[in-house]
Amino acid sequence: MRKLVIFLMVGFVVFSVRAANAQVISFTDTRNYWPNWGNTDHDYPWPGIDNDLDTIGVPDFTNGQAVVNNGWLSSLTFNRGSGFSSVLSPGDLFIDLGANEGWDYVVDLTSWSESGPGNSDPYPYASNYDLYSIDLALGNPSNSSGYILSGYDLTSPWGNYYIRDNHPVAANLANISKTKIGSASFSGWNGSTSYTYTFLNGGLDLGNSGQFNIGWGVNCANDVIYETLNYTPVPEPATLSLLGLGLLGLAGLKKRRNA
Repeated sequence: MRKLVIFLMVGFVVFSVRAANAQVISFTDTRNYWPNWGNTDHDYPWPGIDNDLDTIGVPDFTNGQAVVNNGWLSSLTFNRGSGFSSVLSPGDLFIDLGANEGWDYVVDLTSWSESGPGNSDPYPYASNYDLYSIDLALGNPSNSSGYILSGYDLTSPWGNYYIRDNHPVAANLANISKTKIGSASFSGWNGSTSYTYTFLNGGLDLGNSGQFNIGWGVNCANDVIYETLNYTPVPEPATLSLLGLGLLGLAGLKKRRNA
């Protein structure tokens, strides 16, 4: 009987410890553009060709990692495979809990109201940036009031540059309802091959849906990230309590049988 109880208790402890372990979730850049935002390139020289290209020029973001600790998002890292341009600057980071095509959070990395080369913060230093709770639909080109868009090929302020036309690059915080809930650290925009957001005060609560979307890119939207990440939800305390009671019940049943 004692051996059975010890075995059950060890199993319970192992289960609880595993639930609290950090999960490292790797992802790759599998999409050319955000859903609903294709077919926006109508300009010279080849209308629509942007939709067939994952990257227009540089930089090329290839993959990344998310760290989820006990159901909380601790950090997000984006890796650059090749190319870097000082003309560009990073856009805002969007997060969609439950992957239901509605943004729930944004890290406000930008200080500009219009996208263009040499924006006022082409080199944001490693620092903390505001984290907002929002309710912003993924939308589409005809419903884009909540976003700052990339602009158009060969059109002011981009001049002679080819970009991904009319694609979201930041939140237009003046046009949406928002609540500041904290801050997130950004590692800085430079010639590094990786860029990391770190969520402070224990991280960002992801809930129990088991998945979330991330959206990110630079001010010309030359290479945008839109990926769905899956994680293992943490059992609620009530679930763990029921498991514990079940184990004790099994132990009691074993004792009665022996008697």
